[in-house]
Amino acid sequence: MRNSKPMILLFPLICFLSSIISILCEANTLGVCNEKEKQALLIFKQAIIGTASRLSSWSIDEDCCRWEAVRCNNVTGRVVELHLGNLHDFEHVFAFNFTLSGEISPALLELEFLSYFNLSWNEFGGRPIPSFLGSMRSLRYLDLSNAGFGGVVPHQLGNLSTLRHLDLGFNNDLFRYGLYVENLDWISHLSSLKYLDMDGVDLHREVHWLESMSMIPSLSELYLSSC
Repeated sequence: MRNSKPMILLFPLICFLSSIISILCEANTLGVCNEKEKQALLIFKQAIIGTASRLSSWSIDEDCCRWEAVRCNNVTGRVVELHLGNLHDFEHVFAFNFTLSGEISPALLELEFLSYFNLSWNEFGGRPIPSFLGSMRSLRYLDLSNAGFGGVVPHQLGNLSTLRHLDLGFNNDLFRYGLYVENLDWISHLSSLKYLDMDGVDLHREVHWLESMSMIPSLSELYLSSC
């Protein structure tokens, strides 16, 4: 009986703290966008062509965690995923109204916690893969397949030590442009990589490509057709 009074006093305090935590969690579930990251995404949008359909929800008046293709951490509100792969199927190949092109702005470097980035099935007209992607150290999933990139695959991608999935496949378009590698020394630094697709990437300049591939300790899926 002597302990009942302290328990009675603590009960309202516990209820109060629980309600505060519940409110905070609910707010973050709805999305509270980081302002710096929101501005970075708006700069990214300005450099992209074909945003009328795909990125119409990307408005300065809206919380960026509510934008189409953007996923935020429920607790921190930081952007963690960008789902910008084009809608497609094998009958129609592309949904042209949704295809993105233009330039990829380095403003994306502001997305410090971005772990998932999908730009597949877009049309970047032979532009090179931006080397600054190699500075986005939180990336675990990167899909740049069938997106019309051309030129040398940047060795800076080797800085992505936490990357688990890398897809660079089929960026050749009727031989107008395509990806190639000058060497693959960098790929052995991708110590967490499990999935690698380089279908259609020209490996002829790299004599020791097989040795480089064999030095990825965690690799379980490898695709190298038409190389």
